[in-house]
Amino acid sequence: MPICVTALCGRVSVQAQAGSAPAAIIPKEAVPIDPKQERHISMQSAKSPETAATSARKKNGKKKKNKPRRSIFGTIMRFIGCLLCVCVMAASAGAVLLSLYVVQVTEDPDGKLDLDEQKLKQTSIVYDRDGNEVNTFAGENNRIWRDISAMPENLQNAVIAVEDKDFRSEPGINVKRTIAAALNEFTGNALLGSKQGASTLEQQLVKNLTGDSEQDILRKVREIFRALGLCNRYSKETILEAYLNTIPLTGTIYGMEAGAQEYFGKSVEELSLAECAELASITKNPKSFNPATNPENLLKRRNHVLALMRNQGYITDEECAAAQAEPITLAESKSATEKVTRTSRNSYFDDALFADVTQAIMEQESCTRAEAQDKIFSDGLRIYSTLDQKAQSAMEQVMLNEDTGDGELFPALWHEEEVSSGIPADSEITYDESGLPLNPDGSSVFTDDDVPVYADKENTTLKTSKDDNGNLIFYESVRTQAAMASISMEDGHRGEIVALVGGLGEKKVDRGTNRATLPHQTGSTMKPIAAYCLAVDSKIINYSSPMADTPYYLKSDHQVLDTDRCLKLGLSTDKYNAANQSRDDVWRDWPTNYGGAGGDGATMLVYDALRRSYNTIAVWIGSYVGAEELFSFAHDTLNCTYLDPEHDVDLAPLVLGSQSQGLTVVELAGAYSIFNDGKFTTPHYWTEIYDSDGNLYLDNSKRVTTVQAIDPAAATIMNRLLSNVWKKPGTANGMKPETEGIDTIGKTGTTSDFKDYTFAGVSPYYSTAVWWGYDKPYSMWGVDGTLGNNGKPTQRAFKRYMEAAQADKPAKDFYYDDSVVQKQFSTSTGAIVSGGGETGYYTEDNLPDDSYSTLTDPSVNTLDPAAG
Repeated sequence: MPICVTALCGRVSVQAQAGSAPAAIIPKEAVPIDPKQERHISMQSAKSPETAATSARKKNGKKKKNKPRRSIFGTIMRFIGCLLCVCVMAASAGAVLLSLYVVQVTEDPDGKLDLDEQKLKQTSIVYDRDGNEVNTFAGENNRIWRDISAMPENLQNAVIAVEDKDFRSEPGINVKRTIAAALNEFTGNALLGSKQGASTLEQQLVKNLTGDSEQDILRKVREIFRALGLCNRYSKETILEAYLNTIPLTGTIYGMEAGAQEYFGKSVEELSLAECAELASITKNPKSFNPATNPENLLKRRNHVLALMRNQGYITDEECAAAQAEPITLAESKSATEKVTRTSRNSYFDDALFADVTQAIMEQESCTRAEAQDKIFSDGLRIYSTLDQKAQSAMEQVMLNEDTGDGELFPALWHEEEVSSGIPADSEITYDESGLPLNPDGSSVFTDDDVPVYADKENTTLKTSKDDNGNLIFYESVRTQAAMASISMEDGHRGEIVALVGGLGEKKVDRGTNRATLPHQTGSTMKPIAAYCLAVDSKIINYSSPMADTPYYLKSDHQVLDTDRCLKLGLSTDKYNAANQSRDDVWRDWPTNYGGAGGDGATMLVYDALRRSYNTIAVWIGSYVGAEELFSFAHDTLNCTYLDPEHDVDLAPLVLGSQSQGLTVVELAGAYSIFNDGKFTTPHYWTEIYDSDGNLYLDNSKRVTTVQAIDPAAATIMNRLLSNVWKKPGTANGMKPETEGIDTIGKTGTTSDFKDYTFAGVSPYYSTAVWWGYDKPYSMWGVDGTLGNNGKPTQRAFKRYMEAAQADKPAKDFYYDDSVVQKQFSTSTGAIVSGGGETGYYTEDNLPDDSYSTLTDPSVNTLDPAAG
């Protein structure tokens, strides 16, 4: 590299040009230097970069370049520039993160903020047989959606005036109030005159729909962005409609229509100005402004809302004053003297209706039970039921089972039952908040209705034992229960279930145990259903046919074991066991009559055998019809669906009512409905179901059929046979309902070992059945003295219900077939007599005569053909 060193005035200038030609050297005057003098170059300033670098390289063997000096101002500017760049990058990153957060908090995977979807989620309404609204089926929220056009302007304006006066002009949030609220939160000071909140109607709607109620800043941020999103997607009218239909009021009541119906007994269109203001007032604090419990607070709040409406120009001074002067008037509720039969929302009828509608939807939609129930809760169905409110109320009052001075109608017979658990006896027991044990999986050993049995008087230690697997057995105290159902017999309403109660006392739980829809053994109420009516219909017997009162099987037949004796002797209870077949002392006659009456082969007429409920005669009659025919008729024609084709095709279950499961009281009442004109209509809880837009969704006529089960003449004869039960020595002697001009028939029933009692009866208006017993079959004989030794409670319950339900109904006769003739017959032979005797009911082709041959030989299973 060419270097030029120039000495000027004691300074040395060093110039270097790399990669270029040497610059021209300007001649200067030379200064002589003494060779002996030490050479020294004096420099007043720092060495040039090239010189310093050369020197450093010589010392370190490296080349190093000096940095130029920077000014302070330049340094500051560069720092500010860098800071700005960092801020821009941070702001960009923050914007991206904020965008991601906004997307996250405003996404709506469950559709809670989809107002179109919310409109579809509404309560289903239940109507009675006369078209009156009686109940609703709601999930967590009871609401009835109404379009904004149905909401009175006074109601809309009242809500806007008190909740968000700038609703129609703001973009979903109120910026001024939001900033003030934020400052309030950080400073704790009240701004803009008060420490006010900032929630708009949109923000309140977001909170109501999402349930997001966390008390933190982020919740408000989420709410703001969601409210902005709502305002961007929907019109103000749509948002206001959603708000008015989803706002929580008291309890499970949501929305203005549900509130109007609950509090004022009317629809929103009918609300007065004062009532609109009252509904708008409740929303601030439903508990404090509950119209039923805090009417004074509500009155003050309502008048404040009216004043706001006046100040904001929605109403005039005169309208405000007039509305403020009105008292708060709520719809009538049960009077103080009326007995409350339930604290649950739904009646037993409602529970049964809900279950039946659920099943119908499952069949219609091919969906799961949960999906069908969700449709009921959310789709706003309009369900037209068969409920007769008067009949239901009458039945509920009877089944309330209050002590009227002479004891309960159905005595409470208590006994202990085992309660199994999965708790090993040697393990530590975990208890719930009530001090009751929990199974290892966390489930409760006892249900809500169970009454645990304790081993000590202080009720601190539960009574226990061990099962064969080493698990603990606990004990509960259970009482007798009852159920009743009633079906319409009137033309135009045939088969309609008008009333139903599935338990005794006050109903406290929705969709709990409903004994009216559970099967129980029927006992002798089964006798007329198949054996007697089919024998009459087939002309095997007539009204006064003579029968031999003798067991169907004798001991010598080795057909029916005496199981009690077998157990005492330690023998098998299998009748085919060789040891049993070889003995004569382990068999018994079958069947026997109640109390050991009869059974000696004496002649008894059909009409007398039925009113006395003799088992022997009934089984013989059933045998003439045949078990297969009895089963087919009861199961297929009369819809007794709980009869089991594997275990119940026999005389004992089909004649004497000892079924493997039994019949529900609904099925029993339905079966007895044939004893008017012989027609059977499928018992049903509803007729039609419409969607929320008024379109027919389900028509129950497709599931309900009417058939001529037996000939009308046979039905008339059976009707007259069953009328004798009230007459001595009938099994319900003296228990006939006292309803002037309205006849009634019936039949009693008792199962083996007195585990169940039933009664079924029919009038021209209703077919009704009653059951009394334990949920788990257990003998009532001797429990608490003799209170459980007969079925009189079922008869009294039937009598009270029919008298109350038919009060004020006009006189009405049963159907009477023209082909049925009345004849006098001998009470000893059953033959027609010219005078005296009893009145019998016959058809001309099945009259009694002198050729009857009384059946005395048990080996003969048919009557003399001349009896036909």
